[in-house]
Amino acid sequence: MQALKVTCKVCGTEFDLPGDVMDGELTSCPTCGTKYVVKITKDSVTLEEFKGDVEDYGE
Repeated sequence: MQALKVTCKVCGTEFDLPGDVMDGELTSCPTCGTKYVVKITKDSVTLEEFKGDVEDYGE
């Protein structure tokens, strides 16, 4: 699977997600550092802003 292009909702930077990214995985903008949860549906990939502490994620 090829890399997926997404756009940061805060600063507008376009960046690639790895082709093996999974639904629910955390990623962050390489420019401003905003953290996102990757949401994958059958025909699209979106970023949902992550509100919380990374340390608490998945508990």
